[in-house]
Amino acid sequence: MPKTSTVVKKSRPAVRGVPFEIVTGRQARLYVPHRSRHVPASAWIDYNRPVPQEWKAIAQAKGFRIRRRIRNRLHVALECHSCGSLTAQRVFTLRTAQPRCGGCAETAMIAEARAAGLIFLRRDKVDHHYALYRAGCGHVVRRQAEFVSRMAAGKTDLCCDRCLIAREQAEARRQGWVRLRRDPNGNPNYRIYQHSCGQIQRAARVNLAWGQCKCQSCGGAWNAHPSFIYLVRIEIPGLGLHLLKMGFSKHPQKRFRHQLGLPRTARVDLVRTIPITSGHDACALEKAAHAQLRHLMPEVVVPAEVYAGVVNTKSEIYTPAAFAEIMRLMDVIEAAHPVVGASLPPAKPVRTRKPPRSA
Repeated sequence: MPKTSTVVKKSRPAVRGVPFEIVTGRQARLYVPHRSRHVPASAWIDYNRPVPQEWKAIAQAKGFRIRRRIRNRLHVALECHSCGSLTAQRVFTLRTAQPRCGGCAETAMIAEARAAGLIFLRRDKVDHHYALYRAGCGHVVRRQAEFVSRMAAGKTDLCCDRCLIAREQAEARRQGWVRLRRDPNGNPNYRIYQHSCGQIQRAARVNLAWGQCKCQSCGGAWNAHPSFIYLVRIEIPGLGLHLLKMGFSKHPQKRFRHQLGLPRTARVDLVRTIPITSGHDACALEKAAHAQLRHLMPEVVVPAEVYAGVVNTKSEIYTPAAFAEIMRLMDVIEAAHPVVGASLPPAKPVRTRKPPRSA
């Protein structure tokens, strides 16, 4: 004998994301299941044949009355006992399942939209999981029925796209920028802005709203000046540490002398530098390279506790096994961002911090 399934089926929500098509031009509106949306409205005409008593009894037991047969011998128009709406259904569905009333489903969607603070307008013609609603701001929004259900339950809130764009444009104008478009890379936290000088750049929306974004062309800040992406090899014989660090800096040598806080015994070898036109671009390229390296070779990332108290940084430190991949990433960056005539300042000896005096 076949085994009985012990899986408990989840109950269906009161409002499902499969609303009905509505056929007008008749004496009464006819709700048609979404799977029959390809059938033209002119096909839903009366089918003048008698209705078997068995069908009438089945419909009565399931909360409907058969008003008439329609389209062909396989379809009937069911009148709901609750709301009086007409819904087209196949006879097979009537006999083997519980038909859904299109009018009740629409009424439930209207009530749920009202509970969410929206006005239900109509079903979306492209995707039956979506519908069009009028928000409290007056704009028409397109949202999933499931999303509206969560709004009605107080689990989320609506963000009108047009109102959001208007707020972002006002934020940009206050800071001397113009919002152009969303981030082409798909990051929801970034936008493309144009400065009053004509410079176009990508920036985080929250940073620009607070005035924490400098123009990389005329801003006069670090991100407007030329910079370098570098690779450095660090060896600390006393501790047996052999590390690689990739980063960006306007003055890579100064970065080692004053900011990394290396011990006097450290050996620092500046392996490679790539000139970049601005600190803004250097920062973005360096972050993207680190993200790709962590994704491709997570095993080469050195945990921060290994070099804690030795190297004054918390990330971007790798084992020597990452050397070939880092060089490959830098080759890609250099090929995509050629800078003619850029060179490093004269090299200076690396001075590390002095060891503490013994008591």
